[in-house]
Amino acid sequence: MIISFILLALLPAISEGALHQDTSENLLVYSDMANVFSNMPQDSVLQYDTLKLVSALQGLVNRGKPRLFIRFLEGEGPDKPINIDDYWFEKIRDGLFRDHTIRKINTLEELLTAFSREIQGYIAWDPAVAATANVASTACGVDGLLPVRAGSPLLEYLRARGVGVKIKEDLTGLFTGSETGSAKCDAYLWAKRRYLDTGKCNPALMAFYIDAYTQRPGEPGYHYIDLPNSTLANHDYYIARKAFFFDLLVWPDECPVDDPDQPLGTDRQTLISLLETQYKNNGGKAFTSIGGFVSWDLKYTNHGAAGGKHEPVPTEWEYVALFSAYNAFLDADALGLVCLPNASVYSHFPVKDSYRQHPKPTVPPLEDKTYVLIYMGDYDSAAWMSRNIPRVWDDPERGRLPIAWAFNPNLSDRIPQAFDYTYATATPNDWFIGGDSGAGYLNPNLLTGKRLNSGLPDALEMWVEHNIRYYKKFDYSITGFVINGFHGGMPLKVQEAYTRFSPDGVGMQLGFQRALVGETPFIRHASDIYPKAENISGTADEMAAFSRDPKPQFLVFRWILQNPTTMKQVYENLQARHGAHNWVFCDPYTFFALYRENLKKAK
Repeated sequence: MIISFILLALLPAISEGALHQDTSENLLVYSDMANVFSNMPQDSVLQYDTLKLVSALQGLVNRGKPRLFIRFLEGEGPDKPINIDDYWFEKIRDGLFRDHTIRKINTLEELLTAFSREIQGYIAWDPAVAATANVASTACGVDGLLPVRAGSPLLEYLRARGVGVKIKEDLTGLFTGSETGSAKCDAYLWAKRRYLDTGKCNPALMAFYIDAYTQRPGEPGYHYIDLPNSTLANHDYYIARKAFFFDLLVWPDECPVDDPDQPLGTDRQTLISLLETQYKNNGGKAFTSIGGFVSWDLKYTNHGAAGGKHEPVPTEWEYVALFSAYNAFLDADALGLVCLPNASVYSHFPVKDSYRQHPKPTVPPLEDKTYVLIYMGDYDSAAWMSRNIPRVWDDPERGRLPIAWAFNPNLSDRIPQAFDYTYATATPNDWFIGGDSGAGYLNPNLLTGKRLNSGLPDALEMWVEHNIRYYKKFDYSITGFVINGFHGGMPLKVQEAYTRFSPDGVGMQLGFQRALVGETPFIRHASDIYPKAENISGTADEMAAFSRDPKPQFLVFRWILQNPTTMKQVYENLQARHGAHNWVFCDPYTFFALYRENLKKAK
């Protein structure tokens, strides 16, 4: 990865004219955002607006094929910090860019000039109504207009360098709350009528990313400079696919901190209106994938200064419940690890028609022991997975113990290169299973019945078909963790549905009606475990506390963003402190096969 970046650094910067003169079909522009920013005044507003503009440009020019790649995101490798974009560029270079001419561009003005033929104009969003920043992203995908903040220093910067900025749509002053009592919701309903009601947006894709809330003039957070956490770099994929952008509070019993004077429940009603129209547009024949997540540490929850009154996890569950009732699931890019640049590039990676795991292992005899399955999650977010693969997958201890990697297969829509890489480099101890709650994070109990009074017909059969497609492609037959949030244990009807795409086993957040449905075993997770490098023995003790007699006993522990080195240390500590002969860490197929055998013996 270091070598590839050095090679790129040695490439000559392309001149403005040279790019237009190059008629090659295989030309990739490479732009390091650090260089772009270094050639500008050091101003947080200017950088925010620049990143929003460049991500939008990416979405437009990468729609048909990859033409623009940015270097932006710093992250962690197995033993030292790395640049995540360098890492993935190296992985995709042969597959996507083997015959490409690569040109470096280091300034924003050169970048806009290079792609000037693709720019239809600009749309000005209103800093007084933060939601218009999301409206502008929707407009960009549909109308081809690049978003810029009204009055932004970016306008002066570009015009001073000879870049014409033609504002074709101006959102300033349009939204006052005259329709709903909320300028925010008026903006989204205006966008709904223009883009959703007319069928101009993608009927199976939406984007739930924070608006320009952090950019409020004169208020705390205005000089917000955590650009990776701004979610702006995630926009390119959704703009390329004409997704509708939104950011609304789900709770009906509070007014949102970003719009405290609106009539109670206006945000939720607006959100329901968007989901209803999305359902009408796809005719109930497809699920909507919603990229993004509640901005839990900035607004809508009671975390820190976020200003809400509900806890973060219940707020997450409330969103997922409502989305589920309207046939939508989350690709859950949560703040903290939210940043995913270049998905509009990665989505063009040439994946195989299907991938195969190693042959299922020979199952040993059932003994009076404690069998453990470590569920390695949470990878229900393309951003979380792509950002953590360098750290967890390239860990030198991977392959020493069997690991159930819970990579939700629907993430392959945005990061297919990550699946191609992990399958190509998997050891016999690496196994792939579905995570929350299969090929997309939703509450399956809400796919049937009254469905929160949404009025929609059952979608359970469609969920089965949706999962079969992804599970067949990636050779999955186990779902490691099904979340139903507030909505109770899984009824037999839903269990039977899961047996059709997850026949070898299902792990559960909550309970279920039967532990064995046909030949498919269901088991509830024992606990979430959060190992700490400074207290490995404490983690071993915490796990050992779940040991009960009689044996055999079967325990599933959910670990979040942990690496194989930690797993090996915990295993060795557990063996040394709590009886080596009693503990067996299993691959998922052996675990569920032995658990199935034990259930049958107990009958």
